[in-house]
Amino acid sequence: MYRNHTHKLGILIPLVSILLTACQNKPKEAATPAVANKLPVDIIVAQEKALDQREIFVGTIMPLREVAIVSETAQKITKVAFQDGSYVSQGAVLYTLNDADIKSKLRQVQAELQLARLNKDRMANLLKTETVKQSEYDEALMRFTSLEAQQDYLQTELAKTVIRAPFSGKIGISQVHLGAYVSPGTPLVNLQDQSNIKINFTLPERYLPLLTTGTPIKFSTGLSEEYYNANVTATEPGLDAQGRSLQVQATTSNNSGKLRAGQSVKVYFSTEQKGATGVMIPTEALMPGEKGYNAFVIKGGMAKPVPVTISNRTETEAIITSGIKSGDSIIVSNMLRIGDGTPVQTVTKK
Repeated sequence: MYRNHTHKLGILIPLVSILLTACQNKPKEAATPAVANKLPVDIIVAQEKALDQREIFVGTIMPLREVAIVSETAQKITKVAFQDGSYVSQGAVLYTLNDADIKSKLRQVQAELQLARLNKDRMANLLKTETVKQSEYDEALMRFTSLEAQQDYLQTELAKTVIRAPFSGKIGISQVHLGAYVSPGTPLVNLQDQSNIKINFTLPERYLPLLTTGTPIKFSTGLSEEYYNANVTATEPGLDAQGRSLQVQATTSNNSGKLRAGQSVKVYFSTEQKGATGVMIPTEALMPGEKGYNAFVIKGGMAKPVPVTISNRTETEAIITSGIKSGDSIIVSNMLRIGDGTPVQTVTKK
């Protein structure tokens, strides 16, 4: 009988121990499913930064001033007074033309003019005493005035035989040489003022609100990675009707002489308003919504969709200008399993 009770007691004690252990572990087992039900996600913490987004346009360098030097009269060249490719100052003599026949005619007219002046004065004195008729004095005066006009004309023609630089700049390669006979309008040489240069490029009409006189731009050439600064100085009054684009001109100094007219440049135009800020997020964090795109942020341990405004977007990143603020935890993984109110658990913070 004693052995039987002892045997039963030996069985009962292990059972009681098992039950006590199960009771102690029961709260832990109840907590485990709650953690398991949270969706593991990666997040980034939003950081608002000043935006300086730029778009690249192709432009062309133009000289500040450019002119094709031409002859205004038909004469033979007697002198080329510059070296090809040199710098010339404003007013410097570039070419002289044959002026012998003009000077000869001018001397003849000046001699006749001197005689006509004496005759006019004599007639004026005689007219006072009524010794000559008014018509005789008028003829003398007309002769004098006509010779004065001839003198002025010949002096103008004589001045045309000396061709001068209209402004300071770099002269090109002469297209005519000593002894050549030139006609009016014949191109002789090109002159460019490249102390300052102009950048001509076109902008789409959507950027018109960002464009004002003085708007800064950056540009570079294909010869180096160096960036240059310029400021918008002028635009065409209207847009091109076909391309809906505006011709823009920016100006900058060229004291170094590195830039030359005709070069192609890349123009970097800021496409954001001054002082604009935004948050950059990966494109995989965006989800299409009814009225655009949403991003999911964590609030109270749950995912919440917020409508966002996208300023610019590439294949990998998007710039958000509204909807997200600094410090927000933005979900960037498991996007296809997330909905409004989904419990989430942060795995990785970037």
